[in-house]
Amino acid sequence: MNAKQIINYIPTELLQELCLKYKIDHQVKKLDGVSMFQLLLYSFLTTREASYRVIEEVYHSISFARVASTKHSGVRYNSIRDRLISLNPAYFEAIFNACLEKFEREIHPSSNIISFDSTMVTASSKLLKSGMKVNKKGDKRYVKFTIGFRKIPVHAAIYSDQHHLSEDVALGETIMSFTCKEDDIIVFDRGLQSRKVLEQLNESEYQFVTRVNPNVRYEILDEKPLIRNKSDLNEVIIAHDYIVRLYDKKNNSTKGFYRLIISSKEGEPLYFLSNMKELEAYEIAYIYKQRWQIEVFFRFIKQQLNFSHLLSRDENGIRVVLYMTLITAILLTVFKNANSYKGYKIPKIKLANQLEALLIEEIVLFCGGNPLIIKSFYDST
Repeated sequence: MNAKQIINYIPTELLQELCLKYKIDHQVKKLDGVSMFQLLLYSFLTTREASYRVIEEVYHSISFARVASTKHSGVRYNSIRDRLISLNPAYFEAIFNACLEKFEREIHPSSNIISFDSTMVTASSKLLKSGMKVNKKGDKRYVKFTIGFRKIPVHAAIYSDQHHLSEDVALGETIMSFTCKEDDIIVFDRGLQSRKVLEQLNESEYQFVTRVNPNVRYEILDEKPLIRNKSDLNEVIIAHDYIVRLYDKKNNSTKGFYRLIISSKEGEPLYFLSNMKELEAYEIAYIYKQRWQIEVFFRFIKQQLNFSHLLSRDENGIRVVLYMTLITAILLTVFKNANSYKGYKIPKIKLANQLEALLIEEIVLFCGGNPLIIKSFYDST
């Protein structure tokens, strides 16, 4: 799969259909919904640090002119900013869902392991009036993004109120709002410790694997026999596979029973918790190991897709940028998998190189052998 196929992965006809459905272009002459999507996607794919001024330059470039469905003169960075915060985020969420469905149907078999985790993005309180404060003395406010990840991002939520600073709240709400398939397994880190949330997940029949702190309080009800590791977890030594009832800080016990797998790695104790009865202990430990993929994903979008800072500080604009980031990540994953590349950084470079090659081809055709035509193009923008 090449760069041109990636750019056209989401058909223009679908974008136009969704524009009508969500009334994106009502009383809009410039920067229509399709153009805004194409502009943001092209900017995220080809730039390292997107800002409104950078995106303005992208809009007026000859490369984007050959990609865009429509293009107007006189578009400036403040127009892009104003349009971003007025767009309906549901339009971009719908594109994300369409992209996700196509990926799972055509490109990659669906995994049944979904990792959930959160990442925080910060800005000065002078710039971001709403948002969480981690400490009372600091001058920073944070927006929390909680993501569900199944080879690609499949679910997302944004939190900016202080209540959601707790992972018990943010992760709990996000997981419970995700529609699981029958064999899906939810994986999350020990940031979620609430016995109440664990009980809710258990009662709602969410299968899950997590870690708990070694000081967890529990009552042993039974112990399952251990089977020798059959995976690549030889560095993890499993000592016990207990059936337990947990206790909270007020000494109240859980109604549900859980698997508590006590193990160690290089002398460090590792306590895994799950509500699944059928799997072996080493399989549960292996499932938890898959959670690391979402950490790699967060590092990728922050380092390569400009997600380490807030392009927009408006709630509406933040939602648009979130879904555009997730869409861009899916398209890069499509490109990566189709060409058997490893990681994220190199595929992004290779895709950018292919887009540059397409641009050179377009310039040759556009100029017809006369390089002065390029000068006249930029003089007119």
